Amino acid sequence: MVQQVRYAGVEAGGTTWVIAVADGCPTNIVDRAEFPTSTPEKVLGQVVEWLSSRRFDCLGIASFGPIDLHRATSDKWGYITTTPKAGWRNTDILGPLKAGLGLSEQFPVAFDTDVNAPAFAEYMAARDDGFEFSSCAYITVGTGVGIGLVINGAPLRGMLHGEGGHVCVPRLAGDDKVSGISSGSGVGTGSAWAGVEAMCNSSALAQRAGCSAEELARIPDDDPLWDTAAHYLGALCANMILLVSPERIVLSGGVLKRSILFDKVRSKTLEYLNGYIDVPRLKNLEACRELIVPSRWKNDAGIIGALFLAKRVHDDRREGNMGRQFRKFGSAWAAMPRRKEVSFSSTTMVVEE
Repeated sequence: MVQQVRYAGVEAGGTTWVIAVADGCPTNIVDRAEFPTSTPEKVLGQVVEWLSSRRFDCLGIASFGPIDLHRATSDKWGYITTTPKAGWRNTDILGPLKAGLGLSEQFPVAFDTDVNAPAFAEYMAARDDGFEFSSCAYITVGTGVGIGLVINGAPLRGMLHGEGGHVCVPRLAGDDKVSGISSGSGVGTGSAWAGVEAMCNSSALAQRAGCSAEELARIPDDDPLWDTAAHYLGALCANMILLVSPERIVLSGGVLKRSILFDKVRSKTLEYLNGYIDVPRLKNLEACRELIVPSRWKNDAGIIGALFLAKRVHDDRREGNMGRQFRKFGSAWAAMPRRKEVSFSSTTMVVEE
């Protein structure tokens, strides 16, 4: 009897690390564990110990960041780099895992952000459901705001990866009690910047409500606080539609457990776009429910995303396309041979003199 492919996934979160093994399909999790994000040495050792006693054929890692994704050109590929999290700056994640597990250079391993991974999972699942589109955005709103993007069928990468949670959004009139500068990133320091994370993460909402983040669940649905949150998230969605035109926007995270936010965000998105983008899913609120949607996996979106990364790298290896779909551009382009087929998702081009 032929054994099913076993996918291993690691969600490296800023608070908790989740590890899982799935059998035959990334969503068919048969074993999992969680460890608090303590020190790199301790948590990486726990992950190695747990995975060492289980069979798996490929590994996907979805990590908090910023992280280094430049496999072809950087000696820090697989690192968490400029994170503000104490003790984790410039930490090698991939190296100790591969060494501890005894994985060869040929073993299929994928490494991406903890928002690109669920964006990719949501995209692949929607494709399996019969939706014919090539792009998807994933937005998580909790202690921070993170955004993952799939464009032309692959997680978006460039100089680094997206850090869309720190983009500037218009400050709501009269909403001047909250700083628009993220204490973690410092983006916009010294300016009138209003970063979306700083304006509507759980801490910012709790500050307005005069409570702790844990007590936000007690705030009633009709409180104006949720209209404030919808303003910033609606502005973010409108900006994303104008900039990258995703065919689906998935909202997730602790703040989005407040289900009444979804229609509020959709309404604000439509209001701010003001009919300028003339496509069916932006015709009205009902149509917009097909564009801006909740995550199908809720709190498991991160680990499911890591498992989908594992499946993608396994399939690429099996088909002889290792690394093509997740190719790093930028300086890697100059290092390519003079004649080489390069896959741009569904498009192939030939580079030659």
